[in-house]
Amino acid sequence: MTRQSILFPIPASLLLVDAAASAELPELEVVRALMQDSFKVRIEHTEQTTPAAENKPSLKRDLWSFQCGLVTRTIGYARYLNQPPDFTGSFPSLANSDMGIGFDPGAWGGWYRGNTLRVMLNGRDVFAAQPASQTEMREGTEGRLRFVWELPEKGRLALSFVVPAEGEPVFAQIHLAPGGMKVESLEVRLTGYPGGFGPTYGLPSHRWVKTAHDEGGVPKDFASKEFPKVALHKDDAWVFYADQETNKESLGLVLLPGKLSVGAIALSNYGVGTAMSYPRDHREIRLAFHAYDVPNESAQRMLLESVEDDLKSPTELVFWGGK
Repeated sequence: MTRQSILFPIPASLLLVDAAASAELPELEVVRALMQDSFKVRIEHTEQTTPAAENKPSLKRDLWSFQCGLVTRTIGYARYLNQPPDFTGSFPSLANSDMGIGFDPGAWGGWYRGNTLRVMLNGRDVFAAQPASQTEMREGTEGRLRFVWELPEKGRLALSFVVPAEGEPVFAQIHLAPGGMKVESLEVRLTGYPGGFGPTYGLPSHRWVKTAHDEGGVPKDFASKEFPKVALHKDDAWVFYADQETNKESLGLVLLPGKLSVGAIALSNYGVGTAMSYPRDHREIRLAFHAYDVPNESAQRMLLESVEDDLKSPTELVFWGGK
């Protein structure tokens, strides 16, 4: 199925062509230029810094809101500035599982707004060790956001996001340039709360995930002492995360098949963790994230209908100068 663009109402500005501009360009060209500009993805960036105190470094929070017509997608990043010259003591950049990079608003917050994604390199959490040395954004026909972390031996890790004009899905690319580092292991960890955060307020849940090969769940009367895991197979291309109790705010993940070494989805009655390990010589990981405000059955159908396009799009997208 080919993804269709969302149709937006024509802004009033398009109905009035500037007289001076029309003297230089045909009226149609002026309107076309205005229309192209109106369909660009705009990014609003805000930041807040809490001063250092009690032997803790400064805490910085950034929000990038991607305006995709009538749709907004937000990516946030909260971290301690634990590196010189900001701080010379010993303190993690991400002090807990509620810090890091995450999505918002609405159902997108289920890709945990405080901590969607972490990258483990040689067993070390790259994001927790130190803050990104660079954050950059670009507006255009798609919105782009890039984070860069410095690694030992002149290595670098870049995490890039692309938000299309439709606002769905959000594409992510992890690009590793190890420099002189010897890579022993590479793992991506995701955190999600399909169905929302009701259990923290005492509401019942029935977390459930499905792949092309397997499925598993934790119903509200779950009696076992050990929560189940669902294996990710090497040729799996998608994962659907849902809550059968709430029947809303489900999540979807599309990944390029054939790239994984091993993977598993750890279920619970609240958070759901996904761990994906890649070969040591792997240097580029591409994912597509979805979130849905519709009932589970419709959401799962939408995910499956989008898989073909999602798998094609990351191979064609330029994330950030090809990196």
